[in-house]
Amino acid sequence: MNPRIKTKSVLLGLCLALSAPIAVADVFNATQVETLRKQGKAQQAYELALKYRDQLEGDPGYDFYYGLAAIDAGKLSEGVLALERVVLTTPENTLAHLELARGYFLLKEDTRARQEFETVLTKNPPAAVVANVKSFLKIIRLRESQYTSTASAYVQIAIGHDSNISSSPANSTFFSPLLNLIVTSGTEEENDDYLTVTTGGQLVHPFAPGKQLILGADVSGRFNSDDETFNTETWSIHAGIKWRKGDDNFGIRGQVQEFELNDVDSRSLISLSGDWTRRLNKQTNWSSQLQVAQIGYPTSSSRDSSLYILGTGLTHQYDMKWQPTLSANIYLGIEDAHTDTEAARALAQRNFEGVRVAGQIIPTSNMSLSASLSYETSHYEGENSFTGITRNDRLYQASLTGRYLVDDNWSLGAGIYYTRNDSNTVTNDYDQTRSEISARYTF
Repeated sequence: MNPRIKTKSVLLGLCLALSAPIAVADVFNATQVETLRKQGKAQQAYELALKYRDQLEGDPGYDFYYGLAAIDAGKLSEGVLALERVVLTTPENTLAHLELARGYFLLKEDTRARQEFETVLTKNPPAAVVANVKSFLKIIRLRESQYTSTASAYVQIAIGHDSNISSSPANSTFFSPLLNLIVTSGTEEENDDYLTVTTGGQLVHPFAPGKQLILGADVSGRFNSDDETFNTETWSIHAGIKWRKGDDNFGIRGQVQEFELNDVDSRSLISLSGDWTRRLNKQTNWSSQLQVAQIGYPTSSSRDSSLYILGTGLTHQYDMKWQPTLSANIYLGIEDAHTDTEAARALAQRNFEGVRVAGQIIPTSNMSLSASLSYETSHYEGENSFTGITRNDRLYQASLTGRYLVDDNWSLGAGIYYTRNDSNTVTNDYDQTRSEISARYTF
């Protein structure tokens, strides 16, 4: 099967046997709308159906054909809302579930698309439909691999090598002009092999058309082969709400995270974020994000701070072979130290800004490849107590990752990640290369 899935209603002809025709009011000519749609005149079909919306909205027969026409004309949110009404009033209509799944897929609401596609599979559809639906489900899994997991539950094991497990400078000793002597930072660059085990789950609950509640938790542990001093554990829970209004999607998310270093509480984070995504056309989305966070360090209170980040960006998916997707984002932020001391200002009082570009291709229905580049500058306010210098950093990061779907549950991954922090203070100047392979089981 060609892994490049067409986004037009390719399943409609295959599925006529799935559902009886939907009766509509005599005043609405559904046949004419369908004829225009099949002739490729999606906009005309949509405009014809739209004339009857005030009169017939809520009638499942009208909503079905109006929804199809709206989706094909690029009015995805309108079409999905119409088909959601059809499914609510006629849940036995398999064809409506199928077309609703297609609408969710085009909106990139992958969790809900998967649910609807899986509902279709429970109805024992024809073999050609099953094959198409499974191809959609594979694409959804590949798309989800570049974002936070939306699976109901997962376990992932990774093994890798880290060239600098402590993110430390190559040399731990340096001359301090402020103290006029040679001092040591306590750590220096050290490489090690590691094992990472991650598990988590997420519940997505649609509570109204276009609205959903999200709850989730993740736990991750990294265990180094030689130096256990830098073993880490991360625990996080999150909750949020997403809703859609026309071509706009909104989200609010809260998160609590605890980070342990060598079984000692090292950092805690409480954050609240909001995002707004506007669909500019069939292939391009514009998004903006705002995040506020409180960061605490139980063993180093001078580093406690508040964090504020504002970002915006564009994502474009090309309608061509391998379905390439490109995104570009810029952001700026302020970290505000909680303690008004020179030491706190040197550690946690800064202004920063950055840019990130990323891309993904899907060469086959079982494989995706992703790459990213980012650059961030940070300007601190306090003078470093060792160097007598006000810290300025330039952070460069790059990654190249791939994922292969073995079957409906298992997937394999590989990645290489590079970080270079170019700092004017020697204690913060370092580079790091990490490579790993992973296996993931999704329930």
